[in-house]
Amino acid sequence: MKQIIADFGTDHVWQMDGFFAGGTGWGEEEAQDEEETPAEGAAAVNCTWSYARNDTYLAGCATVTATSPYTRAALGVTEGQESVAGNTGNPCQPGFATLGGAQTACGSSSEWGDCTGVTYQAGIYQLRSGSSFLPNPDKASASWKIANLEQCKGHSPLPAIDPVWLARARGAYGAVARADGPQARWILQGWMLRIKSIGFGPSKGPMRGALALSRLKAYAAAAPPGNFIVTDMDETGAGQWVKWNGDWGLPFIWTALHVFGGNMGIKGNLTEINAIPFEAPPLAPVREGYDPKTQAVGVGYTPEGLDQNPAYYELLQEAAFKDVAESNVTHWLVRRAHRRYGLSASSLAVGSAWADIGGSGYAHDGQVHDPTAVGTLSPSNSEPWTGFDADDRSPTAGMCKEWQAWHSLLAAAPAVASANVATPASQKFGKYPKTFSYDLVDIGREVLAQLTIPIARNFSKARKGNSARDLNRTGTLYEDLLLDLDKLLATDSAFLLGPWLDSARRLGGNATDCTGTVVGDLHCADFMEWNARSQITTWKPTTKAGPLGQPNDYAKKQWSGLISGYYVPRVRLYKQQALAAIAAHGPATTLGPIKLQAGLVKLAFEFQTSFGNGYPVEPVGDPAAISAILIVKWGRFFTTCARGSPPVAIDE
Repeated sequence: MKQIIADFGTDHVWQMDGFFAGGTGWGEEEAQDEEETPAEGAAAVNCTWSYARNDTYLAGCATVTATSPYTRAALGVTEGQESVAGNTGNPCQPGFATLGGAQTACGSSSEWGDCTGVTYQAGIYQLRSGSSFLPNPDKASASWKIANLEQCKGHSPLPAIDPVWLARARGAYGAVARADGPQARWILQGWMLRIKSIGFGPSKGPMRGALALSRLKAYAAAAPPGNFIVTDMDETGAGQWVKWNGDWGLPFIWTALHVFGGNMGIKGNLTEINAIPFEAPPLAPVREGYDPKTQAVGVGYTPEGLDQNPAYYELLQEAAFKDVAESNVTHWLVRRAHRRYGLSASSLAVGSAWADIGGSGYAHDGQVHDPTAVGTLSPSNSEPWTGFDADDRSPTAGMCKEWQAWHSLLAAAPAVASANVATPASQKFGKYPKTFSYDLVDIGREVLAQLTIPIARNFSKARKGNSARDLNRTGTLYEDLLLDLDKLLATDSAFLLGPWLDSARRLGGNATDCTGTVVGDLHCADFMEWNARSQITTWKPTTKAGPLGQPNDYAKKQWSGLISGYYVPRVRLYKQQALAAIAAHGPATTLGPIKLQAGLVKLAFEFQTSFGNGYPVEPVGDPAAISAILIVKWGRFFTTCARGSPPVAIDE
């Protein structure tokens, strides 16, 4: 959580990430809010606690333990009747020492023949029913199940507040409450409310919402009224509280998650986030059917990395100090730009640039990941807004707006430089204030990054053919575009790899106790740089023997140095191996996957272990001069933005 503004009236704020003694299974599986299948819906109706995948006391008719009072009551079992491993005489399912034993009993026993799976906890495998999810404790039988939900029919409904989870929460709160008393505030990360494997997720099945609310309200009930606050972490800022139909009955901080992995791209629907928090109670009427206690008490943002899209976060941030939303987001953008560049007189060029950005990137939410082909050879095919049509050659209307915005902001450069003659040198890059330099480079970056999508796709098509000429032409064009992007990014310190590595090395200092790593004993400056390099490439480090760390390219960045030092060599590796396959009288796709994987592992390992930052930590070049050159060079792909002439083939 990077930024939260809320009037708590206290400094005692605790963030609960969702890990209590006894285990909840949190973090084991995260799922989007897709519609549930008929089987899932049936499971939710027939066995209301079937989604607690690893909590055996909530797993259908699983072993009743001393800490599961309402399950015991629902089954009519007294406290002394809990089942034990291998004992089939008690009313609840037996436990088994091995997965095989549990499977055999589940599939053949006349008493437990309607079992649908096996759960595992505390060294015991136990039978369960009514769930479409199966745990995989030893990776031996991930898909094994018997689909019969009858066993769970007729059980008592869930209580409004889960007593087991309430006991857990009280235990976790205890030490803090004793130390800080009633002034302590508890913040629950709203992302937890999306994880279906532990029974959460918006209420789309008849009982799933009741299960989730029973647990959520158990957490809240352990804290003094009003002291338990949910952080609403919807990706686009549309509001988890809305997806839950206002059922929380709790105060919440309305935020937008926006990006994963610090990925870059001008995106985020400003009109949508402009409504935060003004469309929620108490600033708006309670919606019909919503719990009136579901009220926004703060606003903020929760991205995985803040060094992108400052306009987006500024609009969200300002909401904490406003009584009403902005009446015109485009006007807000234009006013902000003039103030940002130190302009006292109106600039038509600046106004035009930001009106176009407001009507393109900032009119769409986009993905939480970077969909372009800067940091991957497989650009997204599911992006709701990309710069080029399906023909991979025609820029869209939105792309043309961004192309024109780059032109317009470049045209404003002389006026901005003139207005900032007296600005201290420490606040400028060359002739321009740092804010202007950043925006000019960022808009140019977005244009060239969007152009990588069709160019990379044409390279991929060539790799599936058997023409060395097509492969060389498309691959060389791809490399050339990436290197030009790298050159533009080098003109502003916000887009440099060097400072990232330099700061990591400074964190390591002169310490020498960073030993026992998978790449040997390291000085701590090297250790920290190794982590910094790994995070932006393969996330987890890649060893010399492989495989690639995962999730690969999760935190990819559009940074000068990373593009030229890692992404371009990767494109060349693909091209060289495809050419070798063609030379061996086969299509490019016959290139050996083992050899290619070995090359990718070698590239990642060598990049991650090239210690001693050799990349610039200061910008190089004039952003306006470089922009002018690149606009001319790559303008042939945007001819339809200025007039109705046929589009240029993207691989020329």
